[in-house]
Amino acid sequence: MDSSTPSVYSVDSSTRENLHRLRDMISQDLGGNIPETPSSWAESIYKDLSTTATIQNFLDAGGEYCNGRWTRIPEAPRINSELHRPICRIINSVIQRLGTSGASNGREAVVGEPTRGATAGTEQYGGPDIAIKATGPSFSILKGAPTAFTNVAACFDVRLDSEADDVWSHLARMSEHAKHIFFQQPNRFYVRSMLVTQNSTRLFHFDRSGAQYTPPFNFHEDPHTFIRLILGLSTLDERILGLDDSIRWTTAADGTKNGGTLRTIGPDYTIVTYELVLDEEPFIRPTLRGRGTTCWAAKNSEGQRIIVKDYWVTDKCTSEFKLLEAVKGLRGICQMISYESDRAQTQDFRGNISSFKKGAFQNRASVRIVMKAYGSTIEKFTSIEQVLAALRGAITDPKEDERGVLIDLDMAFKTDELVSKTLIDHKLGTRMFQSFMVLKSCELSPEYLPPHDYLDDLESFFWIFTYILLTFKPNGNRMPRSSYLESTVLAWTGDNTSIICDHKWRFLNSPRTITEARQAIDSGWHCIYDHLFLGFRAFTRELSFAKDGLVYQESSDGSPAPDRFASILDKADHHYARVIGLFDASLEKLQKSGVAAVSAPKADAPSCCSGSQSTTSDPVVSKPTSVVTSATSLQDFQPVTSPGGRSPPPTNGKAAPCPDRPVTPPNQATDHVEPAISRSPKRRYDEVELDDEEDASFESKRRCPPSRSALRGILASVYGYCQAWL
Repeated sequence: MDSSTPSVYSVDSSTRENLHRLRDMISQDLGGNIPETPSSWAESIYKDLSTTATIQNFLDAGGEYCNGRWTRIPEAPRINSELHRPICRIINSVIQRLGTSGASNGREAVVGEPTRGATAGTEQYGGPDIAIKATGPSFSILKGAPTAFTNVAACFDVRLDSEADDVWSHLARMSEHAKHIFFQQPNRFYVRSMLVTQNSTRLFHFDRSGAQYTPPFNFHEDPHTFIRLILGLSTLDERILGLDDSIRWTTAADGTKNGGTLRTIGPDYTIVTYELVLDEEPFIRPTLRGRGTTCWAAKNSEGQRIIVKDYWVTDKCTSEFKLLEAVKGLRGICQMISYESDRAQTQDFRGNISSFKKGAFQNRASVRIVMKAYGSTIEKFTSIEQVLAALRGAITDPKEDERGVLIDLDMAFKTDELVSKTLIDHKLGTRMFQSFMVLKSCELSPEYLPPHDYLDDLESFFWIFTYILLTFKPNGNRMPRSSYLESTVLAWTGDNTSIICDHKWRFLNSPRTITEARQAIDSGWHCIYDHLFLGFRAFTRELSFAKDGLVYQESSDGSPAPDRFASILDKADHHYARVIGLFDASLEKLQKSGVAAVSAPKADAPSCCSGSQSTTSDPVVSKPTSVVTSATSLQDFQPVTSPGGRSPPPTNGKAAPCPDRPVTPPNQATDHVEPAISRSPKRRYDEVELDDEEDASFESKRRCPPSRSALRGILASVYGYCQAWL
């Protein structure tokens, strides 16, 4: 078996097609290389939890094991469910007789499906066959649900021997378990689960670097390893279980959370403990592999609200705390209180990673940053004026317009120019808000990739603004789901960038967009629709068309022209003035009409990733900020450009006939995977953050379908400030 690719056994063509589809889906969550570990890893990871002599005494005297076989396990079960209760009883017998003191009270294997606490939108997910129900500082009970993912230590799936080699299907199931556990237990470092048949078992491991799994082994022939794995997955030691024990909860008599604390390094480099704010759900990224960002709302000893941000970074990422140190005291940028770097590393959870195939693993380190809390995020707006002023302030410069604060610099980079030295990359950022050129990068060969520039950021603001118009009412309440919403906004969130390009191209260029969007939005937005929305759309269409017409421009020697966008980018002042002017005119119109004063309170509590919205007056139009970033983090919608050689679309707000989407020149690869539809979660989180720098160097990773990536410019901060969960 390839050490980095699960085996696919002999099947007919239809089944093989389903397996490939399943593999592609799993690869989006876990990456293309999912290594099988050496068998020695499973034998070694929980060696200290019990001695060989103690385990042998259990096997000799417990009645569970006799003549080289676990006596409860039927030798020829007909269906999976015949194995559920026998395996569950073995697990409980091991916990009760070999677990640490108190384990029998704090851990119990149960047969069932803990679907409560699963992420919204996955109602068909049935849950694990067996779960280890847990109590302790990191677990709590959901009201009305004795067993849910809030109080599950580990999951077991049960299959027949005939299904044991279907690794991709097992990975799909196990990754679902892991997603729910990570989401409902946001202080998780890693999640492990087991697959058990009537004769064999294998261990699955998930962390922010992806996944790995062990070869199957016969647990009748090797009962010691089987027992140690059970002890490890049910241990009372939360650190060994994969939990961050610097975060601890207290529970009421009914098992629900009634308090919590977070321990970290304080500003004077001593240990400090903060009180968690329970009425503010943490901000959570729902994906398995990647940064795994979690933001906690907390209070210091003086009762002041702060934000604690936990996330995982690769060695290639610039340390956010270094950037925050550099901007201390600057207005309009969040202020850091303290930080912890290298809190844990995923390589420490994996055992011997030297045996992995190249590219199968990229180490990530846990970083924690404590920062001052500001106002609510942009989706908490309560009036048209608030949202326009916040976007206007973010587009100009927070140092000049303090109605917004940049709060997220974890994928930022420094630059003194409007064009960065970093090439565009569709794998970096939130798919929904990426600019057309960033999307198009999946079709470009490396030599034609242009640098990321300020127009990519301006374009992302258009998609953020469009998203707000289509999904919110002017008072900040959510719009009901509609067929138009499904066919537009949700179509911008798939994994196939080429298909997203098509959708956005039609949105920018189809004459129907003007009428359909007007009908789809709440009528309260109509007062700014013609001037601001259509004007911003015309600007986006015009500039994306112009860039697309130049992307294949070559020098005299036949190589891509290094400055092919120069004729566009030298008009930066004009471009910013044009966009800011659209917002200024709309804000002035709102003030004169009195519409700006209309607002309604919202029921939502402020989210913990925030940007302030003060009431300072508008500044004059300013030059663009000298920091450039890639628009792609829950705050980055992307448009589609027109093919080179065509006449530019009109810019008077009237749509031209919709041309075909730009055709990719020969030798430019594309992919064709249907886009996934995003659904709203119970707990607040962004669209998936793309962060796949581990797959290859920035210069060479041009593969489709894209995997998850993260925002890479300092306006990522803007997008952190412009949080809008899907």
